[in-house]
Amino acid sequence: MPIYYATGRRWYAFGWGILSGVSEPIGALIGWGIFSSTFSGNAYGIVFGLVSGMMTVISIDELFPTAQRYCPDDSKIVTYSFLFGAFAIASSLMLFSV
Repeated sequence: MPIYYATGRRWYAFGWGILSGVSEPIGALIGWGIFSSTFSGNAYGIVFGLVSGMMTVISIDELFPTAQRYCPDDSKIVTYSFLFGAFAIASSLMLFSV
């Protein structure tokens, strides 16, 4: 959205969005190709834990306040949606561990 508002060109912003979305899987494949033979199960667990912690901090610190600011009617829906999503993820993790 920032690129679209900055340039006013919809396809230009769409192209950058596609490039951004494709770069992550390509980077993951390159990283897997380089580190697949050297990483152990513990190393993967540590890396996944670090990445998930970073994603959680970003979502709570940046996305959650932004969603509350731009919610037109009632910011309680954002809080309830966040809590429902957290509950759904926790429930699925508990069900998969059984």
